Amino acid sequence: MINADKKRTQILEAATLRFAHFGMAKTTMSEIAQDLSFSKALLYYYFPDKNSLYAAVLDHVINKSFEEMEAGLPAITDCQEAMMFILDKRIEFITKFYNLLEHSVSAVQQIPDEMACVLRESKDKELQIIGTILQKGNDMGQLHVDDVKETAEIILFALVGMRFSILKDIKGMLFPTKEEFDRILNLQKKMATVFLRGLKA
Repeated sequence: MINADKKRTQILEAATLRFAHFGMAKTTMSEIAQDLSFSKALLYYYFPDKNSLYAAVLDHVINKSFEEMEAGLPAITDCQEAMMFILDKRIEFITKFYNLLEHSVSAVQQIPDEMACVLRESKDKELQIIGTILQKGNDMGQLHVDDVKETAEIILFALVGMRFSILKDIKGMLFPTKEEFDRILNLQKKMATVFLRGLKA
């Protein structure tokens, strides 16, 4: 079992490098197998097709990003700084994996069940992290939040909604450019700052 998990992780890491550098469309399963000196049959044993591998890679990199956020948060005592930290980590993640993430729009249509699972887990994790920041703000007397879970949901929906509102203004663009993501981040930071000021104890 350990050996099987190790092989799966090796495949995910090799595929991540390929997808992040060349994008999903320009990467083949054969190339990933060659990078690892694995047979294609072994690759297909773990992942039946490129789409299922893509979903697994997306889940893998999202989880690593959340692990980095969680590792950095305990050292930040100010809740506004903590919120800016996770927003910066978000854009750092998007910039690093832009070529990989660009496929996510079409992947939702091609593998709806797998993508729904990845996106649901990602949303739950983000809610948990925002909730942790709010709870810490409450505990330290920086914020007054009556319902941490509900408030975390409102903040997350506002952050996501801001991205989609900006995208609607850019005709024909399904996935933002890196410049647009910078604009989105700037506005998200301003919104989060206003929101947290309204929650100050």
